[in-house]
Amino acid sequence: MRRVITVSLNGNAYALEEDAAEALSTYLESARRALEQNADREEILADLEQAIADKSQRFLGPHKSVISRAEIAQILAEMGPVSDEATSEPTAGGPA
Repeated sequence: MRRVITVSLNGNAYALEEDAAEALSTYLESARRALEQNADREEILADLEQAIADKSQRFLGPHKSVISRAEIAQILAEMGPVSDEATSEPTAGGPA
């Protein structure tokens, strides 16, 4: 049995295994720190959350409602690291 945490990604609820939620939280906190001096930080973070939510959809279906640690790891690898290069666009990449 695994513990499940509900998280909000850009205003939508997603169920993640506890360790997946921790990995996601660490990623988003790292992004928040990297963008600390960026005036558009909140908008970029919202865009990152939405991109992660969009990528999460492929792992969910009628008989699967929880995202695993391995699935979040795959999504975060696709997103890549976030850095502030004095732009208003997130540097995390990959198609949504």
